[in-house]
Amino acid sequence: MKIIAMGDSLMQFNDYSTFPQTGWVQVLDRFMNDPKKVRVCDYALNGRSTKSFIDEGQYQKALDDVEKGDVVLVSFGHNDEKHQDPSRYCPAFTTYQENLTRFYNEITAKGGIVIFLSSIERLKYEDGKLTYSHLDYPKAMEEVSKKLGAYYIDLNKLTHDFYSKYSFEDNKKYVMTFPSNTYENYPEGKEDTTHLTMLGAMNVCKLVVPYLSKIKELSLVFKQLVS
Repeated sequence: MKIIAMGDSLMQFNDYSTFPQTGWVQVLDRFMNDPKKVRVCDYALNGRSTKSFIDEGQYQKALDDVEKGDVVLVSFGHNDEKHQDPSRYCPAFTTYQENLTRFYNEITAKGGIVIFLSSIERLKYEDGKLTYSHLDYPKAMEEVSKKLGAYYIDLNKLTHDFYSKYSFEDNKKYVMTFPSNTYENYPEGKEDTTHLTMLGAMNVCKLVVPYLSKIKELSLVFKQLVS
């Protein structure tokens, strides 16, 4: 069995050159009962939207890898929102939904099981309150999931609710925000409230794994965590 990931930088595998940035999928095996029985294939790429993922051929590579019984995690939205970039922008209730529908239809035609996950919340506060930064995209994904009868995990709400319990100072350890000379890779420091650190990736897995484990096809794959 394979778990195939299709998405953007929040899922993407990172090596030593971008440490401590970590895609949550690259630590997913730590929450499995027997990682040797499941192969994680991470096709997610930094900066991609549903449109650019298709246009650049990365979607076809992922689709070619799908076999009957494989689970495909699909999470886009961060870059579909970027209306200033026509190579990536997809309006939420038209092109974005159309692309998600295409993914579902073509993956399920090969016997794959699609799980849609809305985008992880950015760590952005206004007047001390965490904002919702993904506009209509989580809602648009939820609509598509209901229409298609697909699995859907509202990772946007899960992460928003978690971050909302704490202050920015408490939460910044989960994202790429740190002072100069903290890491060799970033001597000038970083103020990135989107991308995850290793700790952030682990935290996202802790939030999402209880929901993955409730899905029939994954019920024996993941450890039973308290949601």
